[in-house]
Amino acid sequence: ALRMQDGLQKPELGLAKVFVEGNEQVEDIFSFLQSTTYRKEREGFLLGEIFADRVIREGGFTEFAETVNGRIAQVAFPLAVLETGNGDLLTQLSDHPIKALLLSALIVYASLPPLFDAAENDRRGASLFKMAVPPEARRGLMNFYTVFELDKIFTPAAERTNSRAAMIAMGFYLLTATIF
Repeated sequence: ALRMQDGLQKPELGLAKVFVEGNEQVEDIFSFLQSTTYRKEREGFLLGEIFADRVIREGGFTEFAETVNGRIAQVAFPLAVLETGNGDLLTQLSDHPIKALLLSALIVYASLPPLFDAAENDRRGASLFKMAVPPEARRGLMNFYTVFELDKIFTPAAERTNSRAAMIAMGFYLLTATIF
């Protein structure tokens, strides 16, 4: 069984609160999608020690990787569904690899500012990014973000929930594209 360690009493339902508040199953799903730490009980879990402790911890599954992959999935999944009439996703990727790579690179680039803000000792990488996005532009965007109270809608919990749901949906989409 999965056991939440966040101490999260109730999940943050965001804009869905009006529709799903009080539904225990939906709140459990939101709790799982928003969790930052959870563990699977090892009893009877095949390869539990090897997989969970070695592959995940040492295999590049970091918070930054989850953030970037989640953002890419949030963009890619709706585009994949919209483009279904033009062939499956794998065909679309093989027909337009440059477009997919540029979109992914743009999302990765947009995800870098918190890393550069946190690592002030690496002046080369931080100054390269800060040169590409002037401080006035960053301040203007953040001012727009707070004036329109977008920080109350686009919360870290909302991003985590949407990212994980999009990654799961994208996984099923790719699975069905491969099978059919």
